[in-house]
Amino acid sequence: MKLTGLALPGQCRQGLLTNVAKMYNIRFRKRLMPRTLTDLSAMVFMSLAIPAVYWFEIYVVAPTVYNWILNILHTILGTYFVINIIGNFMAIIAVDTSTQGLLLPSQVPPGWHVCAICESTAPPRSRHCITCNMCVLKKEHHCVFAGCCVGLGNHRYFYMFLLLMWVSTMYCSCLNACFIWPYVGGFNLWALVRLVLPGVWLMLEPSLDTLYAFLFSINVIGFLFMSVLMYYYTGLLVTNTTTRENNNPKGQSYNYGREHNIKVTLGERWYLTWVFPTLSSPLPYDGLDWSVQTEEKSVRPKTK
Repeated sequence: MKLTGLALPGQCRQGLLTNVAKMYNIRFRKRLMPRTLTDLSAMVFMSLAIPAVYWFEIYVVAPTVYNWILNILHTILGTYFVINIIGNFMAIIAVDTSTQGLLLPSQVPPGWHVCAICESTAPPRSRHCITCNMCVLKKEHHCVFAGCCVGLGNHRYFYMFLLLMWVSTMYCSCLNACFIWPYVGGFNLWALVRLVLPGVWLMLEPSLDTLYAFLFSINVIGFLFMSVLMYYYTGLLVTNTTTRENNNPKGQSYNYGREHNIKVTLGERWYLTWVFPTLSSPLPYDGLDWSVQTEEKSVRPKTK
């Protein structure tokens, strides 16, 4: 009996990655490392801060504040959240949202433009990123913490990362408020000064107490920072608007209703995207043609 069509182990792995990419309609970046020192520093900080805060909450705060039942529940939920957060953060970095590798027309279709730097045509809503040195589909912005651009392909993971970080830092800030005061000398003006300037205090008096205060302040600052970002990017999400389009309101509007707008970023299964980053949620647009949904709406017959 002759067996045919058997692939080598390396070919099997490549085929599996190809099938996964097709299943989720995504492409992967070839270069994952940041291109600038600023981006690299921000990425390293985020990569260290998330596990450090997780350790602090699970092994220091929870055993002090909770009984053993609540501590177990806190550990399970905390582990789920941190895995979810790291997964979305890695997806922001790994998913390719550029125009590189796509078949672009040689002529300039209506609504398209020419990128002089890439020396090629570029679809509507795409813009060139000087840092990444490429055009990005439905470019939102360049994220220094991920060291890459947020665009059509990874916008979902960016928003879920913000949402999960916002919920986590809000919860941790409230929990830590019940834990930190004995370590900073009680609730008084000097303790507040220490918490406002945790980095200075940590350098002047390095100890576990100052480290705890430093991690507490990171949580509070992170919650305030994430609150501002959530307010801003949620407004853009529900109106299907990018930062550039928001700053230029005279341009074309892509606002076709709240549910449709949410699907443009989070996909058809938008209500489940918080569960885990590997959950499939196909996007309604490919980033090249933004007229399909509009044309279908305009020719759809009215019903009584």
